[in-house]
Amino acid sequence: MRTRLACSFVLAALLAPAADVAAAEGVRVRWLGVAGFAVEAGDDTILHDPYLSRPGALRTFFRPYVPDATILEPLLASDGPAPEVGRGDLILIGHSHFDHLADAPWIADRTGATVVGSETTVAISRGFGLAKAQLRRADPGDRLSHGAFDVRVVESRHMTLPTGSPPAPGVVTEPPAWPMPAVDFRLGDARGYLVTHRPSGLRLFFLSSAGLHRPAIEALKNEGVRADVLLISTSGRTDDFVHTLLDALRPRIVVPQHYDNFFVPLADPDAAVPIDEADLAAFEAEVASAARELDLAVEVRRPRLLEAVSYP
Repeated sequence: MRTRLACSFVLAALLAPAADVAAAEGVRVRWLGVAGFAVEAGDDTILHDPYLSRPGALRTFFRPYVPDATILEPLLASDGPAPEVGRGDLILIGHSHFDHLADAPWIADRTGATVVGSETTVAISRGFGLAKAQLRRADPGDRLSHGAFDVRVVESRHMTLPTGSPPAPGVVTEPPAWPMPAVDFRLGDARGYLVTHRPSGLRLFFLSSAGLHRPAIEALKNEGVRADVLLISTSGRTDDFVHTLLDALRPRIVVPQHYDNFFVPLADPDAAVPIDEADLAAFEAEVASAARELDLAVEVRRPRLLEAVSYP
């Protein structure tokens, strides 16, 4: 018990709230590491893929996955380093791998939030014990609203391995026994989320893996849909990934994500260090090149771990 309490105090100290690049108004976006974000405007808060326990490779692969309360509880606190986690009403899940879904049912169970995602996301969350009332299956094309936010579900794909298939493919249709091994968190269906803040018109587009369903992106382009901010995974992207997104959605800001090593604990000073700095730099160069070709003014903003940024 003393060790667990000590861990909590150390985490709280290391994760003291970063200075928010904030205004009293606007949409605030905080990077939670990996593909995790908190989006807040006024009293309305949405979380995307909040994966925070980060227990390390040995514990992840050789023990059943259990969300770490000593990590998560301080993050739920109103005076903690990511207070939006405790205020989130809606949790959007891009796909159902453990580094996207595994902490979400625990968070929702504590806060009363609704977890939104695929059939696989719903089934795994039911296995955790989350009530049906706190789960919503949302398929591509579905639209939902939460306070000042509108959410559109966009069909997507996961990046593929050299074998040509994504990692841990497959679906889960029945609630599994919990706790479960991390490798049993199957991919399910990948999707992106277009989140629109109605009062300001700000549009944020989230992709939790560097894969695309090109017909869906082309459909957005043909509709004239634009996204002010792209928050997109970088690892494993194809050569035309960046150009396709910039051409279709014409953003003004690109925020790379899912480039950190999610086996490094959140409290470690190296938690947000890129796994491959050269690849991340190449991604930023691809954005600059595509922007020039498309005659767009685009800024790349590397997020800082647990820092909140305000968008007008």
